[in-house]
Amino acid sequence: MNGGALSHFVGGWELAGIASARTGLPVNITVSRSASALLDGNNSGQRPNLVAGVPIYAANQSINTWFSPAAFSAPANGTWGNLGRYIANGPGAFEIDSSLQKRFRLTERLALNFRAAAFNLLNHPEYKNPGASIGSVSGSGSNLTIKPSASFGRITGILNTGATGSGAPRRIEFMFRAEF
Repeated sequence: MNGGALSHFVGGWELAGIASARTGLPVNITVSRSASALLDGNNSGQRPNLVAGVPIYAANQSINTWFSPAAFSAPANGTWGNLGRYIANGPGAFEIDSSLQKRFRLTERLALNFRAAAFNLLNHPEYKNPGASIGSVSGSGSNLTIKPSASFGRITGILNTGATGSGAPRRIEFMFRAEF
């Protein structure tokens, strides 16, 4: 294969790639409470209590059960919840983009460049954050419970539904270019 037609076609290819990854975006877990149950009457963005020893993420984590509702409890009336802001994270993301190219010299002054590129090669979606509102507090006195929200801990969409950009569905493009 030195200098033959097969060597001319098989040799000289260039492969390039980019892998990108990130951890999940922060999630602020909240609970709905009546204004009369709080010291300042502001019931917007209240946080529940964290149950000690119970992990906040579900044991069999999936897009339908990202968080464990058992990890959270209702704060007593007249107190704020002890869960910190943005203590949880949504799903992480990764993507691999790659390209393969070769320059074919046809004559001394004429060449043909071929390039194939694949974006999001593994066709892996980048999911949105799960629902962060655990529900609403009900009951009175020491019998406070959280009425769970159906959307808590559920991931219902992807970040990018467009044709381009990070997290978009797999795209493959081909390019031929004549150089003279």
